[in-house]
This record gives sequence, structure tokens and C-alpha cells, in this order.
Amino acid sequence: MLAFSLGGLVFFGLRFVSGPENWPEHALGVIVCLVIFARNAKAIRSNRRVTSSPSLHAVRDTATLDEALGSEQAIFYKHSTRCPVSAAVIDEVGEFSGAHPDWPVYVLKVVEHRDLSDLVADRLGVTHASPQAFVIKSGQCVWQASHYDITTQSLSRHRFDRKLS
Repeated sequence: MLAFSLGGLVFFGLRFVSGPENWPEHALGVIVCLVIFARNAKAIRSNRRVTSSPSLHAVRDTATLDEALGSEQAIFYKHSTRCPVSAAVIDEVGEFSGAHPDWPVYVLKVVEHRDLSDLVADRLGVTHASPQAFVIKSGQCVWQASHYDITTQSLSRHRFDRKLS
């Protein structure tokens, strides 16, 4: 996608310079390509944060999944590496992790590990969504949310819940 937006940027940029008679269409093409490039660059940066943050535990196999879902206390976060909403929400999850180092945060990349994502939905009895976060207490899911309902504040507030409401 980045190569596509860069290629489009070059294409429309050259047409804009070489053919000023259609400048509005070429200028619009340049703007669209810049917007696409910026959106994709943000998603790539967020995916790097997921893999490089020491406070976030990657879930890549059933053993780690079992550990996460059986925890005394943990946040389990399902992240899509293709979704701009996930790119925004991972910052909230990271902020929670920094503020609450006593709470392990497990991250499952749903595109790369769809089988594990399906297993989470089956075990917790919830419909799949991404991004999606779960508060785990004593091996039970006591709260879950998806998309923009996942905030540092909501994770902090619901870590005191005792049962799924």
C-alpha cells in the first residue's frame, strides 16, 4: 500500500508539473496519495510498537494464550495490523501498560494468528472484533470492549470489576 501511494504521488506529481492545464485533478491526486501514505505510515509505526514494546507480551501460540486467559489479572488485546482503528487504540493500551506495570498486557495480532483469535472467541464466548480488549481476573473475562471503547481510562476503571456484566 505504501508503494502504491508513493507511485501515485510520483505519477500525479509529474503530471502536475508537466501539464498545468489539468492542475486541479492532478493536485487532488497528489493530496489523496499523501493522505493514503500518512494513514499507512501510522499503521506501520503502530505495528512496530506492538512488536518492540517490552511491556507488551506477544501471543503467538496456544501456550501463551492459555497463560494469558488463565491469568490472575491481565489485559488481553486483539490487534489488527491492517486496521487504522487498531493503530490508534494500541497507544491507549500502551499507555495503560506504562501506568499499570503490575498488569501484564498480552497482544494477539489477529491477521497473523487468526486461528488463535477464533480460539479466544470460542473460549470467552464473545463475537470476534478487532481491535478488542478483555480484562481477565482469576482466569475469567470480567469486561470486554472493542474499537474506540478501548481507552486507558476504561481499562483502568474495569480492572476492578469482579464479573462480566
